[in-house]
Amino acid sequence: MPCMNYLRVLSVALLFLLVGCSSPLLPPAESPFPSRQAQSDADLMGRLRSNWKLLEQANLSTRERAAALYEYNADLLLLLRRLRYDSEDSGVRIIPRQFDIRHQLGDEGLRLMAVYDDIVPAADVPLEALKERYTTYGLGVPLVGVIPADKVKNSGKQMFNIATRGTVTPITCLLTFPKGEKPRLVLLPRVSESRFRVGRLSYELAADWSAPLEVYWNLTHVKDDRILGLLRPQELRDTTGLSCIEPYDPDKIPVILTHGLASSANTFDNFVNRLWADPEVRRSYQFWYFNYPSGIAWTISARAYRESIRNLRNQVDPHHKNRNWDNLVVVGHSMGGLITHYSQCVKPWNILLGSNIPREKLQPLLNERYIDAPFPDKAMESLRQDYYFRPVQAGLVVYMATPHRGAPVAKYRLVTMLTKLVTLPHTLLKEAYNLATLQRDMFLLNPQDAYLWFTSVNQLKPDSYSIRGLQGLQVRNAPTHSVIGDRGINDCPGCSDGIVPYWSSHISWGTQTIVPYDHSVQDGPLTASDMQKLLSEYARKHPAVKSGMSSR
Repeated sequence: MPCMNYLRVLSVALLFLLVGCSSPLLPPAESPFPSRQAQSDADLMGRLRSNWKLLEQANLSTRERAAALYEYNADLLLLLRRLRYDSEDSGVRIIPRQFDIRHQLGDEGLRLMAVYDDIVPAADVPLEALKERYTTYGLGVPLVGVIPADKVKNSGKQMFNIATRGTVTPITCLLTFPKGEKPRLVLLPRVSESRFRVGRLSYELAADWSAPLEVYWNLTHVKDDRILGLLRPQELRDTTGLSCIEPYDPDKIPVILTHGLASSANTFDNFVNRLWADPEVRRSYQFWYFNYPSGIAWTISARAYRESIRNLRNQVDPHHKNRNWDNLVVVGHSMGGLITHYSQCVKPWNILLGSNIPREKLQPLLNERYIDAPFPDKAMESLRQDYYFRPVQAGLVVYMATPHRGAPVAKYRLVTMLTKLVTLPHTLLKEAYNLATLQRDMFLLNPQDAYLWFTSVNQLKPDSYSIRGLQGLQVRNAPTHSVIGDRGINDCPGCSDGIVPYWSSHISWGTQTIVPYDHSVQDGPLTASDMQKLLSEYARKHPAVKSGMSSR
């Protein structure tokens, strides 16, 4: 009977997490197997307690300890599946105070049930987007905790200005048996905790690093935004900005990942999956994604990119004292690399020298004072944000398959026809025709040319004003690395990744790695391996520091 009472208490606690969870992105609860007739709940609790006591003993043989650990984890997974299965048709009213839960997400120690909207065993999450599953064997059962968007944005102290649809946390679940007390269900955020003491012994915690990422991509639906972001940019205005696969951690170096044309943040799914499997990378870095509608010219998306980074830091590090932000890492793939490149430029307004604006009209505008001061002509004020700014202060810059000198395929007839399908937001149409007033006879001869200035495909052409102007710009002095694809032909410098030729992706500063992949270089294992080494070396030179701050 005591075991049944303990199980009832456990059910009440976990049901609070599971009941009412209607999200279709998570798998349904597994039907408990073996059946309760074959193995009663009391027997299950008894086995868990027995193996926990064995794991406390220091004199067990290696074989005995391995057996106890395996049986404990298997029984705990079965218990969690039973609780999850029971929750589907249960009408039990949950009273949180009936249960003792340890939760360490932030200094305020928010109770677990107040944070997570849903929770699921990682073993029940099938991989579809990801190519490999990375796990760490150890004590406990890996779970995925789902945090809804409103709780990600609202820390309890402030509302974070981030474009998120929710996030996830890798959790390890334990059932402990304190002497003279009720069993405790312990749920630990696995990214911040790696070991747990059982008696006088310390065990590494089990983890599944891939299941949370798989759930995250399903939760955010960003892969569905790829074509919509290209052809109907206005539809993604509410999701433009930064998002993260875990709540903000001030004690790690931020890594900003920016996708390319007709793509979305999940283009980095396998890339991050491989990097996250490395404990040194997890310990030092936190990955953020900049998502944006790729149909808009990259010079304009770069504005949102800079604003998103600036706004986030101002919120989480208002006095700019966190050294981890000073070591910011920025990574851009394809057109995302152009956004990254442009945002590193020292005098970005000189990009206008690549246009056909008459020099007598342009020259008075090429002045640093317009970073802070408005234009004399108020009609042109909206354009100032795109060309007058201070560069992003990144500590490490990485380009992947980036067309620094343009992509010849942007001039192909089929691609040109695709451009005509892009519908720009009304605010950009106004900017386009404001710009036309500066162009020599453009408005009278072909006003459509002004419109094309603001579509991303046209800004990728080697002869576009932005690509021409970019060549004359000076970038900040920061460590820079390029990853360049050659489709496995191995004939660089005459090679190409199928979209961007080497002569466009190669730059004269920094280091580079040539990988045998097509344009999706970020998806290859060798690219992740190259980046892992780069980040490890960078972390040794610029180790992540304890900031003394809290995100909550």
